[in-house]
This record gives sequence, structure tokens and C-alpha cells, in this order.
Amino acid sequence: MADFEDDDPDTNSEEENDDAAQAAQFEAELQRQIALLPPELYQTMQPLLLLGSVANYMLLGHDEDPVPLALKELLGYDLDTLKVITGVTDNPSLARVMAAHTLQLFDFVVVGRLVYESAINEPLQAYLGRNKAAEADFTGPREYMLTFGESLLENIAQYLAAGDADLAEELRLRRLQTESIFARLDDTLRPFYPPGHSPEEIQAESMDAADEAEDAEEPAVHVTFNEGQRVTLGTALRLPYILAELAETPFGRALGGVRRLRRKALERLAARLAASSAEEPFSLSRSELLRLYQAAQVCALSTVTDVLATGSLEDVMRDAAADDEETPEEMAAMAHHAREVMLAMMGGFVEVVEVNHPDDEEVAEAKAEISRLAALLAE
Repeated sequence: MADFEDDDPDTNSEEENDDAAQAAQFEAELQRQIALLPPELYQTMQPLLLLGSVANYMLLGHDEDPVPLALKELLGYDLDTLKVITGVTDNPSLARVMAAHTLQLFDFVVVGRLVYESAINEPLQAYLGRNKAAEADFTGPREYMLTFGESLLENIAQYLAAGDADLAEELRLRRLQTESIFARLDDTLRPFYPPGHSPEEIQAESMDAADEAEDAEEPAVHVTFNEGQRVTLGTALRLPYILAELAETPFGRALGGVRRLRRKALERLAARLAASSAEEPFSLSRSELLRLYQAAQVCALSTVTDVLATGSLEDVMRDAAADDEETPEEMAAMAHHAREVMLAMMGGFVEVVEVNHPDDEEVAEAKAEISRLAALLAE
């Protein structure tokens, strides 16, 4: 039986030499084209590339959404393709993309223009208005992208078709199919933001800063807590945002909208309470007093009511105390005792605040806000 040998090394060497020669030829032609480009070309195209990049990222960031999936299936266009275009930083890299990724540049401009004509346009414009790095020396990013993008598309189409009517028709159909995707799926579009840049995150950051500024004001009261009170009140401060993040009940979901129970402010006060000394009075600014007052009410409600959709905190504590050495009756007794201790401490603090501020409008409003939430527990 004859042995089959590997490919002829001389043949492989010839193919490698041919590939190297072609690569060298392409590089030489590319360098020739770069030399012919106007020196200001990249600077001229930079605004369009920037505006198109922001639009494309805002669309493709949710890469499992219907429009990005359809673009990937139809065009092979996705975030990896986009990175090729956004890698342009100067004339040589622009020339390389124009020569080696012309069709991808065509898709980039088509998609970018369509984003500015889609449901994403409004949040996109708002984002550009906030992001100083995305500003350019012109007015109307949408109008700029639509006008100059169209001119660029015409030039790219002429270059790609090179007078071939069939190729020109293929490009026209490619664009029409892309436009059809946006037209059919416009109601599925949602903007993607870099971390920390969504409107909700920006609003939360502003509100957190306002909380911190209020908390830094002069102390309104000085309270002496014993060790047990400090630990229990610290737990109460962490409970609202835990319930809000679980969001398994209407009560828990509503907690996320309580102004004084935002997570950062609660964590900051809890950390300060934990680091304090039981022998020294603990100072509370006006906002911190109201925050701790509302957290104590939430904790008191949670000890006796089903805030988790699986039972009250007493039920949770009873289940958490289970081990082989304890009977169900002992676990129930321990949980019930813990509930009574927490309820007494929370109720005591709430009462102290109300007795010392009987006619305070903010205290009354804070109490009414939690009472409205408590009504959700009966639903």
C-alpha cells in the first residue's frame, strides 16, 4: 500500500511567497492611496465618524435585541464590525478602512443615519448634548449625519460599483433591506448607554449628591444608643434597599421610590453608626434623622408582615436558625423573641422622634409616606 506524503514543501513555500507578494502589493497600493488623500480628510470626516459611532453603539449595545440580530443575520454587521470603523484615528487608518473595509463603512453610515431617524434619536440627541467629548464644531448632529452621510454613501457606492450596474443595484437593495429592518422593528429599539450614563443613573447620581450634601449639614439632634440599638438600627438601615432590590412585593417595589431611602445614603449612615462608640452621643443631621425614622418604620412593619412574598422577617429568622440541635418549637420561640426585640427597639425609636417633634411637618410627611406603603401590604 502506497504511503501518502504531506504536501510538497516546495509548493507550500511557493504559495506562501505568493501570499506575501500579494500582501506587499496591497500594502504598496494602500500607501500610494494614502499619499494621494487630502491631508485634511480625516479631520473633515471625524465629526461624521464620531456621530455615527455613538449612534451605532447606542443601537448595537443591546446585541440580543431584534434589530441588532437582524443586522447581523442580513449583513454580518455587529459590534466587532463597528470596532473596525471606530479604530480609525488618522488619515492612514481611514485610508486602510476605506480600501479594505469599504462595504463595512457603507453599512456603518447607513445604520448610523437610520438610528438618527429612529425611536432612538431623542435619547441619542440628549446623550450627545450631555457628552462634551461628542460635541463638534457644528449645530444639529442629526442634520449633519443625514446630509453628509448621504454624500458619503453616494461616493462609496460609486467606488464599490465602479460603473457596474449590477453591483450598484446590489448596494441599493442592501440599503433598502437595512431600512426595512428599522421600519419593521422600530418599536423594539431601546438605547444602550455606557455604564453610568443612562438618564436614570445620572438622575440617581444627582440625588445621591444632594443626599450627601444634606447629611453633611449641622447636626439636628444627638442621641445615645446602646450596643444593641446600634446593631439593630444598622440592620434597619440596610433593610429598605434589600427589599427594594428583591422587588418581590408591591411594598418592596415602592420602597425604591422613597426619596430618603436611597441605598448610598442608607449605607453611609449605617457605616457611620457601626463605627460610632456606644458611650458617646451620636449626631444626626436633619435628613439623617428622617432617614433613620423611616427605616425604623419599614423594619417594624417587616418583622410582622409578609414583605418578601415568602413570609415576614420572623419567618425568615425562624428558618435561618434551623439546625439539628433545635426543635421547631425552639426555633419558633427564638424567632418570635428576636421579632419582639426588634419591634420594641424600632417602635421605641419611632416614638421618641414623634414625641420630640409632635408638630413637625417633615416628620408627619415621612410617617404618612411609609403609611401609604404599608397599605400595599394589605393588597
